[in-house]
Amino acid sequence: MRDGNMQSLWKFASWVATYDFCPWANIWLYWVKKPIATLSVAFVAAVVCAVFVNPVALISAVAILGVISLGYGWPAISIHGLTARLRFHDRRVTAGDSARATVSVRNTWPWPVWGICLTGDFGSESTISLARVAGWSVTDFSWEFVPYCRGEYPHAPVRLATAFPFGLQKASRGVEVERSLIVWPKILPLDTLLDAAETRPMNDTFSEQRIGDSGDMAGTRPFRNGDSLRRVHWAQTARTGAMIVCERESPVLASVRVVFDSDPAIHEGTGATSTLEWSIRIAASICAAYQRHNARVECCFGHETILVAAGTEGLRRFLDQLSRFQPRKHEHDAHECRRIHHHNCGVFQITITTDCGTVNRTEHRHVHGDQLWIVLDSQQTVHDPLKAPVALPGRFMKLGWKSGLEEAFRQNWRTICRAG
Repeated sequence: MRDGNMQSLWKFASWVATYDFCPWANIWLYWVKKPIATLSVAFVAAVVCAVFVNPVALISAVAILGVISLGYGWPAISIHGLTARLRFHDRRVTAGDSARATVSVRNTWPWPVWGICLTGDFGSESTISLARVAGWSVTDFSWEFVPYCRGEYPHAPVRLATAFPFGLQKASRGVEVERSLIVWPKILPLDTLLDAAETRPMNDTFSEQRIGDSGDMAGTRPFRNGDSLRRVHWAQTARTGAMIVCERESPVLASVRVVFDSDPAIHEGTGATSTLEWSIRIAASICAAYQRHNARVECCFGHETILVAAGTEGLRRFLDQLSRFQPRKHEHDAHECRRIHHHNCGVFQITITTDCGTVNRTEHRHVHGDQLWIVLDSQQTVHDPLKAPVALPGRFMKLGWKSGLEEAFRQNWRTICRAG
């Protein structure tokens, strides 16, 4: 009983200590927290002491006034004589890789400038501190940073700033960016793919030089780790006692469509760990893997449909577009999306969405033929009883968010490919 009273008393004391009894006074309280408030009070006190006590106190008032003038005036003077130019050594990098940048600072003042920094978005860092810049000189500063999220860097305007010498006031000016840095989404390596028959061949032309699972039998070979069970030649396996698989001709051109839901409303998290960014990574990985195998690949999101052209240049343009893509809520109209992506029915489609997307979204579902659904568990709770989870046609892969998602995706993908 005594412990309960003590806990209640402690809660009451905590409430009294943290409750805002005078919210109207906050504006004055915030002002008092600034250094200028303390200096102003000290200056007034020094003047009063000089008038009523001893004129020697004027020395303190002049010193305080000098500190205020220097603290607010010197940063503006210093930054006025500086110009800066930023350049990235690489044009393109992949998220998670190191990038190198150099900023050239020109000082037109005859005296050196200290305490300058760059403010902007440089991956995990938002502020880069720079050393001394000598007078009448140009100084280069180079550093490396790691961008963890795709995009075109810098995301925000870069500014050169200084608050030297006392940090009372910060003055800044813009920095010229010679060339932006394009950060591609991270590509997850896929060691196996769905067979060509499951990617809906575009025509009946087959190649004898390419091995697949659609044309005439081209031969047999021993089973290799990763082969689909549908390729097993059971008669030869029973005769030899070892797993034997059939090799068939492959179509000259197979087709696959990769769709990811890009509406921010159905995604969870922010930055590189959000379900939206993971959806983009998975979509880019699947598109890149099929593009390397000469398939016709199209990637659909929002109102956009990108046909991934063949070759290194085609993959580069596709990843550039994904890097620059910025989702907007008002662009996601379900009826319009259905109209855009309703053509080319019969193609094998891989749809990447979230558990919330399977409930609230209707786009990209009107597809005739086989589908593979990759659903990210965003851990969002659906409170509307009318919005119950819908039955998804085709195969289904559900991945837990934030808990080893990359490895879980690769294992589940490998399992689906091998099972056929």
